[in-house]
Amino acid sequence: MADQRFGVVIIGAGIIGTSIAYHLARGGKASVAVLEKESAAGLGSTAKAAGGIRAQFSSPVNVELSRLSIERFERFEKEMGVAAPFIQAGYLWMASTPGQLRLFEANAAVQRSQGLKIELLDRAGVEKKAPYVRSDDLLGGIFHGRDGYASPADFVAGYEKKARELGVSFFFREEVTGREGRTVRTRTGSYAAENVVIAAGAYSGRLGQVFGLELPVKPVRRQCFVTEPMPEFPHPIPMTIDYTTGVYLHSESGGLLIGKADKDEPSSFNENADYGFLEKVAELAMGRVPALENARIRTGWGGLYEVTPDNHPIIGSAGEPGWWAACGFSGHGVMHAPATGMLVAELLTTGRPSMDLTPLRLSRFKEGSPNLETNVI
Repeated sequence: MADQRFGVVIIGAGIIGTSIAYHLARGGKASVAVLEKESAAGLGSTAKAAGGIRAQFSSPVNVELSRLSIERFERFEKEMGVAAPFIQAGYLWMASTPGQLRLFEANAAVQRSQGLKIELLDRAGVEKKAPYVRSDDLLGGIFHGRDGYASPADFVAGYEKKARELGVSFFFREEVTGREGRTVRTRTGSYAAENVVIAAGAYSGRLGQVFGLELPVKPVRRQCFVTEPMPEFPHPIPMTIDYTTGVYLHSESGGLLIGKADKDEPSSFNENADYGFLEKVAELAMGRVPALENARIRTGWGGLYEVTPDNHPIIGSAGEPGWWAACGFSGHGVMHAPATGMLVAELLTTGRPSMDLTPLRLSRFKEGSPNLETNVI
């Protein structure tokens, strides 16, 4: 079978890959193809994401990726012509130690310097935003009203629909097996390209090995569950995060989505829901939100974060001419997808992205200059 030839081949049809495809096609980039091992777009980590969208980060580069993305999420429905509600109920982080409050204040200074309207709250302020929390041990919190949450599947559907309209070719059930130069081999065909973009989420590190490229991206399981409807909550509630325990929750289908990271879990591709762990999460959540004692769990699932050593993505050269990476978002891929699509399209078309991507270069790890993101849940 002869090679199919394209200007750009993107590997991965999650929210990052479909955003890049749309932005390239919108910019008039000739012949774009997306390869995906699943049977449809957005079935990997994107489908299992909690859907949070926030600008409250500790590093300026993550704040900027969020700022650019939130602007685009706010006009997504109009631009794409699809239903994709962005529930801007805000993100509320709650502190129960003086050290946590100091950290929130330091983060607020970074975020405000980049134009965000951040509210630092005392205990009464937290109680007003979240009357459902037990607050006797809380010292305060931090809130940003333009943050919120959404259904990632809606955004993938919008990007895929528009990308197809603009001439992008999607190839599903195409698992990549290797390469020759800039020709990507799959089990059934081969795709030659001027540029190849690795946007394969948690599988990007493994894919790098297949290609002989070193991408320090590891899969780590994260789990969440959803309750039956709980009308006693003032829906939609903010994404509410107990910084001490790491438990987070937000409104979902009339109930609550509740999650927490198991920071001790080793890297793996395991996506099973561990109901023993979810019981522990439920216990911690009830300690902060007493009304959850009446909750009934409707469903639970596991998904994969694509984690780098400094919790920042890799956006830029993958180490060889014509090879690019957009991966390692460390749990922030959904919220950073609009900006990433725009920036990668700019890199490939003009070479001049709208923001400085130097902090996200792959070589930072070998240079010993990673910049750790601390605001990770």
